[in-house]
Amino acid sequence: MPRKPASQPTEVELLILNALWEIGPSPVREIHDAMQGDRDVAFTTTQKMVQVMADKGLLTKDDSTRPMRFAPAMSRSDTQLGLVDDLLQRAFGGAVDTLVMQALRTKGVSDQELEKINDVLKRIEGGDS
Repeated sequence: MPRKPASQPTEVELLILNALWEIGPSPVREIHDAMQGDRDVAFTTTQKMVQVMADKGLLTKDDSTRPMRFAPAMSRSDTQLGLVDDLLQRAFGGAVDTLVMQALRTKGVSDQELEKINDVLKRIEGGDS
């Protein structure tokens, strides 16, 4: 019995998605070229991964043009929300405070980042999401 596809993108799939979010809908060659700074992979590997991602529903494909163009099926923001929610549930048992504290401990926080965090907290306290 085939394994159920993962609900969240893998590390390599995220590299492809990040490339597409940056360059927009593109043929495999352009996706491959955009990824070369991040990881040295063979063109055929990129080609296979793009096809797998399209089969999983992570990418859409426009075969009305040649070469065929691929695009992310979800926005960067929606994908990030899904990843954070998955991490929150699996690693932190749904405890938002623990996730946030660990994130803040992992990396130093700049004054600008703290200001953004405070703005979000103020919006939440005011009833806006």
